[in-house]
Amino acid sequence: MSLVRHISFVDCPGHDILMATMLNGAAVMDAALLIVAGNESCPQPQTSEHLAAIQIMKLSHVFILQNKIDLVRDVAASDNFNQIKAFIQGTVAESAPIVPISAQLKHNIDYVCQLICTRIPIPLRDFTSSPRMIIIRSFDVNKPGAEIEDLKGGVAGGSLLRGVLKIGDEIEVRPGLIKKQPKMTCSPIRSKIISLYAEGNDLQYAVPGGLIGVGTKLDPTLCRGDKLVGQVLGTHDLPDIYSELEISFLLLRRLLGVKTEGGQHAKVQQLTVNEVLLVNIGSLSVGAQVYAVHKDLAKIKLLSPVCTSEGEKIALSRKIERHWRLIGWGSITQGVKLGESKSKSRSS
Repeated sequence: MSLVRHISFVDCPGHDILMATMLNGAAVMDAALLIVAGNESCPQPQTSEHLAAIQIMKLSHVFILQNKIDLVRDVAASDNFNQIKAFIQGTVAESAPIVPISAQLKHNIDYVCQLICTRIPIPLRDFTSSPRMIIIRSFDVNKPGAEIEDLKGGVAGGSLLRGVLKIGDEIEVRPGLIKKQPKMTCSPIRSKIISLYAEGNDLQYAVPGGLIGVGTKLDPTLCRGDKLVGQVLGTHDLPDIYSELEISFLLLRRLLGVKTEGGQHAKVQQLTVNEVLLVNIGSLSVGAQVYAVHKDLAKIKLLSPVCTSEGEKIALSRKIERHWRLIGWGSITQGVKLGESKSKSRSS
């Protein structure tokens, strides 16, 4: 047996309440494995939303895994297969292979590994630009009761989008420390890399592709409990920090996972002024209030500042029946930088 490729997996929860978490994970993916339960009807509400997210993130390499086939008879497995085929018709996953598996018994897992290695090309990476990493996890590695001299700095986990990080690099995390009162301000955090690791291996440098852990000299309380999720880490030349955004958007025709009394999917209503949405930008989920809408353009005021760039993809969710439901997607056209006047932003 020989090593063919290193691959990192991001586990995106299927529970409909955790859709925002799934969208955050999708921000760092190169391909997707869409898992469908073979002992349930297809599609389930969250399956539809996951497929929509795959299309939003423009993931062209998709495999569908028909799981739990050990729990159903041949006829039921065949019916479920036909439901999956009908479900993906006309979508980005229309030509995706459907692989029957049993994760519990490890049936066909070797074939899935073969597909990953042979059907997903190694993406082209940018090693020359200044490093930029999306943080999808952050944590404090110190155990309770640790002595002061034994304390270690906070750790940020995520995927390097471009550039190379090395031990000893001076880094910046944006937006950093956020204060909302008396007015919204933020202070980027600066630190130093003291360790790098991936898959349990210590690294001297990290390159784009896969998930990495970055050990820093940061106060561990700043990283505890995923406090830095959604922030951007790099050495210099990081994106600007915005408090308001102007977006171009496209709404779904039907509300995925929510049906009317007649069994049909409910229609997605147009955006309205003053409504509050959940916006996914990169690996961040942030509340935003709509204050202007015109055709497929909207202006939104963020409830927390975001480090992002014009052209960045976003996903829009609306609270329906106490759950955040995916209603559409779009991209950032321009925005108001934190501490900048609206008139200045429009003229720039």
